[in-house]
Amino acid sequence: MKSGRRTLLALVAAAAVVGAAASCTVDGTGDGNSTVTADPVIYPLSLEYHGIDVVPDVPYGQDPLQQLDVCLPADSPPESTSTPTPTPTARAAEEPDRVEVGSRPAVMMIHGGSWSHGDKATAAYRSVCQFLASEGFVTFNVDYRLAPTDPFPAGLDDVRRALDFVFRPTTLQTYDVDPDRVGVFGGSAGGNLAALLAVEDHESSAYADGSRIRAVVDLSGPTDLTVRSTGADGVAASFQRKQLLYLGCESYRSCPAAGRASPMYQVTQETAPFFIGHSTDEFIPLWESQRFATTLRDHGVPVTFVAVQGSAHSIAQLDRAMSRRVTAFLRDNLS
Repeated sequence: MKSGRRTLLALVAAAAVVGAAASCTVDGTGDGNSTVTADPVIYPLSLEYHGIDVVPDVPYGQDPLQQLDVCLPADSPPESTSTPTPTPTARAAEEPDRVEVGSRPAVMMIHGGSWSHGDKATAAYRSVCQFLASEGFVTFNVDYRLAPTDPFPAGLDDVRRALDFVFRPTTLQTYDVDPDRVGVFGGSAGGNLAALLAVEDHESSAYADGSRIRAVVDLSGPTDLTVRSTGADGVAASFQRKQLLYLGCESYRSCPAAGRASPMYQVTQETAPFFIGHSTDEFIPLWESQRFATTLRDHGVPVTFVAVQGSAHSIAQLDRAMSRRVTAFLRDNLS
């Protein structure tokens, strides 16, 4: 473990050097790296959200966990608090071919919890949903089936189904969403799923119909779930067990799902721009996001990479400055 600790420290030092040499702009947009400090307060949790309606438990499928909340900006029309009927695909046969779609940007959020727990309605994720809505984004906050009852690819299938629901003409019309201005946001396991959605976006039916993900925010998402993540500089044994339960495998040596569940190995030139936030000393090793950022750039994908000094994991990184970096990135890419 000492050698692993030395390796991690070396990676952290390297990230600091790269951050000094190639800083992002102050608002955290554009392709580049930066290393920042963070306050210990989750900024969205510290705010009150007057005029931000939340439409809870909108079904996008038949399973009880296939539901989402919709956080609406303050200028939303009263009729947008209604709930469209769920359908299994983005282009259900009973829907009209063309309806008038909306004009506002949207973000689909995916909660964390090691793929085995977590909830869209927890105070932290609800507040992030409301915060993004207060910044003008119609925000869809998604639940999905969880391991070990429903191992991979159930969670990925669900968030894909949820995104297809967002792109449905009826949904776009109900919530006044522009299909050309949709991004995804995820933290921890949700960051992994958001990244997977983005790298596989070109394979979706919505993409074939002209709708696609335009921006991705990934905070502390595991990007390599293969045996590589079990090395001395990898995740702890307790998290390795959680990954295996999620993957539905007994060992990493015989686990085909591990590669498929790893965004690191799915990147294409069609992948949308990424904002990646990762703390320097958290339980998901920094090298996973560093290597992922390098892979994205090797394919010509713009990446805003922010290394946060300390151990804050996932949305715990969202102090006031980091929250503003995220919204600036989304605004730039969903404009």
